[in-house]
Amino acid sequence: MLDASPEIPPPPAKVPLINAPRVVLVLIGAIIAVHLARVLAGEDISTWALRMFAFIPAQTTGAAGEVWPLQRYWTLISYAFLHSNGMHLIFNSLWMLIFGSFVARRLSTPRFLLLALIATVAGAAAMLVNHADEFVPVIGASGAVSGFMAAAVPLMYGGNYSLGYAIRGDVRTTRPLRFLELLQNRGALIFMAVWLVITLITGAAGFDDGVLGVGQQIQVAWEAHIGGFIAGLAAFYLLDRRG
Repeated sequence: MLDASPEIPPPPAKVPLINAPRVVLVLIGAIIAVHLARVLAGEDISTWALRMFAFIPAQTTGAAGEVWPLQRYWTLISYAFLHSNGMHLIFNSLWMLIFGSFVARRLSTPRFLLLALIATVAGAAAMLVNHADEFVPVIGASGAVSGFMAAAVPLMYGGNYSLGYAIRGDVRTTRPLRFLELLQNRGALIFMAVWLVITLITGAAGFDDGVLGVGQQIQVAWEAHIGGFIAGLAAFYLLDRRG
């Protein structure tokens, strides 16, 4: 006798709460871990970490005197892993999750990391242009995050995807806007204009936690944002070979 009982469908696959690319989650985890380590380490080690790993233009140009032989080079990258406070860390992590996910789903992991590196270094270099002889510590992943924002623009306006889709969807088959198309796309231009205005208004932020001496501001500067944005857009077009 045949069993006429209906087949029981398999349970639906579990969907992660945050279905972001692993490389993005690893980067966010790294900057959170570094921040927590600095907070828990105490004032003396925190001061040492800022002096050794924040980007300080005067150290790079030699105006601040002698530094470790490779310090002027590693700080072009290491500054991105330091953050001023919890709010600074949360905002950079959030924007990295959204826009970084968009870009990481398009590029391979090595190319994504290369874009992040280029935007980070460009952010520091942009600060160097205007503050070459200043002892102004610069920290934060804003250069890289700005690069991810810029790289996401051709994808956002080349396809029909929302930012939410970037975290859980697949943009690998999207044809991004070519550069000339980008310059003619009203939505893309408005997005970049709004970003620029917000950056100029809020980007030159800073705080004084006293760890580097009275009156020494730790800045998250608008120059780093713009440098990272321009470099991120250029790097995307160089690294993406499917558009």
